[in-house]
Amino acid sequence: MKTSKRKTFDRWGGYFSGYLLPAVLVVGLFVGAVWMARIWFEGTPPEIQLRPEGSMVGASQEFTLAVADAGSGLSRIKVRFRQGSTEKEVVFQSFPGRRWGRGGDERKVELPLILEPKAWGCQDGPAELIIQARDYSWRGWFKGNTASLTRKLTIDLTPLRLTFISINEFINQGGTGLVVYQINKPAAASGVRVNGELFPGFPAPGGDAGRRLAFFAVPYLLPQPLTLELIAADQGGAEVKNRVHYRLKSKRWRADRINLSDAFLNRKMPEFQEVDQELKNIQNPLEVFLRINRDEREKNNRLIQEICKQSQPERLWQGAFVRLPNSKPMAAFADHRSYIYQGREIDRQVHLGQDLASLEKALIPAANHGLVVFTGPLGIYGQSVVLDHGWGLCSLYSHLSEIRVEKGQRVNKGEVLGRTGATGMAGGDHLHFSVMIQGKFVNPLEWWDPHWIKDQVERQLAGIEPAVAATAQTAPPKAARTKPRTAKKRNR
Repeated sequence: MKTSKRKTFDRWGGYFSGYLLPAVLVVGLFVGAVWMARIWFEGTPPEIQLRPEGSMVGASQEFTLAVADAGSGLSRIKVRFRQGSTEKEVVFQSFPGRRWGRGGDERKVELPLILEPKAWGCQDGPAELIIQARDYSWRGWFKGNTASLTRKLTIDLTPLRLTFISINEFINQGGTGLVVYQINKPAAASGVRVNGELFPGFPAPGGDAGRRLAFFAVPYLLPQPLTLELIAADQGGAEVKNRVHYRLKSKRWRADRINLSDAFLNRKMPEFQEVDQELKNIQNPLEVFLRINRDEREKNNRLIQEICKQSQPERLWQGAFVRLPNSKPMAAFADHRSYIYQGREIDRQVHLGQDLASLEKALIPAANHGLVVFTGPLGIYGQSVVLDHGWGLCSLYSHLSEIRVEKGQRVNKGEVLGRTGATGMAGGDHLHFSVMIQGKFVNPLEWWDPHWIKDQVERQLAGIEPAVAATAQTAPPKAARTKPRTAKKRNR
């Protein structure tokens, strides 16, 4: 019995030593080879990113270099700057690791990259930045995978200069200002910064590439102090600025009380709930009103600002703006409104336009020559039209019952845009008219005033704008001679 067991053991031992053990060794060698191929022979080169993306470099420019290698880890990074015969090694950095171990210790690094072309004796013109990175792979006869990035650069060592040409020194709270200025070379950005917000400049007519002009909005709510700066930034990010000196005429805005009735809420709020999914399940009309009067108003104003920021870089308008014929001014620009419901104040908002009441469904003329950049529903403003008059100047016509123009259409001063109505958050038929500078609302009264246009705008443009041939202006249409159908209610 023992002899039989001994023979069986010897037989299985022979199988193991003769077949199974070599098979296990082969599998082990295969797994080891796969592991070595994945770690030591991996073929993915490092990833290189250089921020920011710009190519213009001034006297000094800082970049951020990000290099990553998730496989065998980073071995070294080398960065060279070259212009003609001038070459500068900006970075040469090695990272710890073992080629016979698990590779490099660093998988991702970020390095500041500071270029100093002026200090290196460079000249204006083309240059290049060459970045190379290697990892700890055994590829390339143990040299590792190599990644390269070459960024073509333009060296600009000419200092940016900024010069005033003219300014309308007297500005009104809530009004419009204008600065004409000169820059000595192309700039990445320029214009007037009002308490930190930039109103970009546009090329001024007359053929001088460096002459520009910028309209800006004077806030209707004035912080103390009001800071106006003329600024320009070159392609490398270097900025120059000059303080704008001004004389400000302050204004006290009117306070207004708007009484809300249940009849108004029950009639108007369902119109907004039909088009807004978030409002459909709200049962209380007052809650719907507050959501619209706050959130929707802010959303609409942001959209208007985005639309107006795409203004044409040329002047489309001529002369004073026209208003709705035979109309009575109602709510004014910057009226501070208190909304009253059942004897208590429930909200406060500022009215950013001029309301004009005429006959019901009166014809609405374009206030000046322009380009139609928006038509359609606009939240609290109802059916609306926005005209771009160029140089950042736009006008808004709201609460319309009918629109007769299309987006992209050119219109002349006085051409009919549509008819007045009571769409949106309006309690009765009227026109809400607004003027915007780069999307910021300003007082329309200035743009209706031919004396203000002449004194504050045309005198500055006279020295830079080529003579404009006299053309016949389209007269604004006469008000339709129809009997008013309903008495005008105050807007909401």
